Amino acid sequence: MRARIIFLILASTAIVNCIPPPHPAVVAVRQAESLLPPHLKSPALRNPHLLQALELTSLLHNGEKPVFEREADNVPRREIYNILTHAGFIGRKSRFHQELHKHPNQAEVYLGSHDSPFTYNTDLLQYL
Repeated sequence: MRARIIFLILASTAIVNCIPPPHPAVVAVRQAESLLPPHLKSPALRNPHLLQALELTSLLHNGEKPVFEREADNVPRREIYNILTHAGFIGRKSRFHQELHKHPNQAEVYLGSHDSPFTYNTDLLQYL
């Protein structure tokens, strides 16, 4: 009985040590997400138990393999912006900038539309 318990403990520690570290791009995304203001973060991801469960299910998912080269890293952010704009998820950026150039002395005003916040701040595109 004692030998089984010792074997179980040794086997579980060996399995834990075999888990590969996360991909560097995943670590970079996590760091970038930690810098986002609270209103841009998902409320569900503030739950530490959910984060642990997501990591565990990601590790135990059948067929999941480590990523060595992410195809998404090779896609320019401008191309992603163009796709989202043409699909209608993001409003046209030129309209907003033309209105700003017409009235340079006025303060920047929110247009009150239902467009995505990416329309007004293209710096947010780096988090896509």
